[in-house]
Amino acid sequence: MAALTINEPQIRVSHDNMKAYLYLPGPELESYTISNVTEALQASGVVYGIQEDKIQEAIDRQIYNEEVLIAEGTESKDGVAGFYEYKFDMNFSKQPKVRPDGSVDYWSIKMVEIVTEGQEIAVYHPAVPGVDGMDVKGKPLIAKRGRDLIPLRGKGFERSEDGLVYTSLMDGKIEMTNERIVILPVYEVQGDVDLSIGNIDFRGDVVVHGGVCSGVSVKATGTITIDGVVEGAQIEAGKDIVLRSGVMGASRASITTRGNISAKFFEYTRVHANGSIQADVFLNCQVSCGESIILDGKKASIVGGRVGAIQGIAVHTLGSDGEVNTQVRIGNDASVRRRIGVLRSKIEVEKANLEKIENGLKILKDVKNDPRRTDLLRVKIRDTALLAEDTAELEKLEDQLERAKGATIRVIGYVYPGVRVEIDELEVGVKEMQEKLEFTRQADKIIMCAL
Repeated sequence: MAALTINEPQIRVSHDNMKAYLYLPGPELESYTISNVTEALQASGVVYGIQEDKIQEAIDRQIYNEEVLIAEGTESKDGVAGFYEYKFDMNFSKQPKVRPDGSVDYWSIKMVEIVTEGQEIAVYHPAVPGVDGMDVKGKPLIAKRGRDLIPLRGKGFERSEDGLVYTSLMDGKIEMTNERIVILPVYEVQGDVDLSIGNIDFRGDVVVHGGVCSGVSVKATGTITIDGVVEGAQIEAGKDIVLRSGVMGASRASITTRGNISAKFFEYTRVHANGSIQADVFLNCQVSCGESIILDGKKASIVGGRVGAIQGIAVHTLGSDGEVNTQVRIGNDASVRRRIGVLRSKIEVEKANLEKIENGLKILKDVKNDPRRTDLLRVKIRDTALLAEDTAELEKLEDQLERAKGATIRVIGYVYPGVRVEIDELEVGVKEMQEKLEFTRQADKIIMCAL
């Protein structure tokens, strides 16, 4: 390439090829022309974003010995992906909040999100397409594309004609799982459930804004939330139960669920949960729990009755200064281990019988219309079902044993005389008031350790 003379225009391109600058050395004999600059641009490879008015201005005004911006590329603009704006709460907590004073706020628990018919539940914001750019040398700058999302899936809602707005088709509970929205009916009672309302047996969730009076029952396949006090009633749920006020059972109330239970207090009530239980007070109750029992409020206590959990109990106070007979237990008693032994023996026999049946069917496989083959098939179906049932029960009990390992009873306040502690088949009585204890099993005895 021939060396530049002093009169030749010079072009400098920025390192990112997005800007080009013109430099006109002071001319010795004659001024510059557009064609001089055009040739310099071509030699530098600049073909896009050329600002001819800036070139003309530099020549006309004789802007010498300094750089002038005369070409500029176009930046790309990335697209924006489409997104949904949800008009309902998807992240509420199902656990109660602990107040600064250490008490538990059971009104903070939220089990269901309620929507009404015609309510807007989601708005779709379409993707914004990207805009490609180009540098001064004519190289395309490809923008990131904004992608649209697929329409919402589920049931209980409809989509507007333009595909942007989703509205509920019914009053009910809304929930979102795996990007799928489902709105289901909710049985909602604004006041008390009493004899004028009658028993409730509902497939779905039940919300009672009042209390539940003695003599009625509330059953649901989903969750049950009750704002007021439950009296001598039967409450049964397939999922969680929240009793914001508590239960005054008068030895007639029964609370049962396959899920978890949260309640302010229980008095003279039978309580069972496959999951965990959180409360402030158990007073003379019969309680069984498949996981853990937590009574961690400032005045949380177990007084009287019999309270048991598989995976452990945490409580502030056990018993009372009146030395009320109070029994607490964790783990599994001897009957569980006996049942496991029975099931294992039974399963071995069932497997052996099924093997004999299979051998008999092989012998009779070529014999048509033989009543013996029909009888064997019938017995096989029966015994296969029994084997599956017994195997499922065995697995459940073995899991229960495993979950009970290392379980403890933690008392962060006082333990009073009259308390009896059981861990598996072992038991120990408390004869003197003590403070801050943990009961745990070591080998064949129960140890009381200071916290």
